[in-house]
Amino acid sequence: MQGDTRTGLLETIRDRRAAIEVYVREKEPASRRLLTISIVSSALAAALTAGPAFGGEPFAETVRAGLSLDRPSKVWGLLCLGALVVSVTAAVSAQLDKSHDLRSRIGAAEAAGVMLDGLRTRLEFGGMSIPDAAQEYQDILAGIPFVHESSADPTGDPQGDGGFGSTRRRARLRGWQFGIVAVLAALLLAATLVGYVRGLAGPADGDPGTTSTPTVSGTPNPSPSPSPSVQEAVFAGRTGDGRASLAIVVLAGRASAYLCDGRELEAWLEGSVDDGRLDLTDAAGTTLTGTVDGDTLAGDLVAPTLSTRFVATVATEPAGVYRARTVIDGVEALIRWVVLPDWSQVGITNLDGAPSDAPPLQLPGGTFTTADGTTHRAERISP
Repeated sequence: MQGDTRTGLLETIRDRRAAIEVYVREKEPASRRLLTISIVSSALAAALTAGPAFGGEPFAETVRAGLSLDRPSKVWGLLCLGALVVSVTAAVSAQLDKSHDLRSRIGAAEAAGVMLDGLRTRLEFGGMSIPDAAQEYQDILAGIPFVHESSADPTGDPQGDGGFGSTRRRARLRGWQFGIVAVLAALLLAATLVGYVRGLAGPADGDPGTTSTPTVSGTPNPSPSPSPSVQEAVFAGRTGDGRASLAIVVLAGRASAYLCDGRELEAWLEGSVDDGRLDLTDAAGTTLTGTVDGDTLAGDLVAPTLSTRFVATVATEPAGVYRARTVIDGVEALIRWVVLPDWSQVGITNLDGAPSDAPPLQLPGGTFTTADGTTHRAERISP
């Protein structure tokens, strides 16, 4: 009778040991998966917001140009949405791992397994009394109430009793869902980087497929030739590195251009237009050279703090160059803006030689309000 009791207790210990092995085998990958998803998602959220945070509007404009989007706001919107989704994924993954306390439970289960192995050896070969063994067995189980004997059959395979199988399936499905979110965010980040690199590169000579600016429809003409619009037109665009905007006004063989980054860089350039080619300079040594091809003006811009390609397209009102003279705090101020075809704008207020942000220009009317609450109207420079 005592031998049967000892044998039954040994079998119970073996079954419980098998249940612990199943629990560890199931929960350890789940814990690692949740931790990995949380870390990767947090990193992706930081990466998605890094560009807009540090690059600001020039970053968004460069990506827009590289991906041929119509508005920079789409870049901001997609990146912010992606960062929001992966941030939520990281928070939920971390909270699931924490609320289930998987790491500490796995450690407790592994320790209980080692103690059960020792108990079984002493009971089987060491002559340990059955009452002492039963009491120690109960003490060990008290430390792992989350591991149930029904979790495994004699072969060690998970069973559906008590919902363990369905819980495992739900956990795996949740892990896959979080993983898919992380992969989609990584693809969004990769697309943003590709757009940024393409935007920095600007249009490739001889490769019309790489430019993000509109081209003239109709019969292709392999050699650039001036059109009648070259004699009278307004062009607007951005530098290839996305740092600044510019607008160029062409009239009767002469051209004027305004370059501005909205903070401190600005230049007013003037020069000639000869057979569709522009050659403009300013007093500080900034130069702009470019060639008109249909509705597109592309070339090179060299300033003391900037050297880059640029692309501008024919701009209809309200796009173009605006300027206004007013008095601020008793000092005459010159305010100029560049308005792009998508109505985005940058401008600088020059107050006795000190640059500062220009007040927002209300479009299409061209009015603006100064700090004292006075409303003024800016002049759009036309050919």
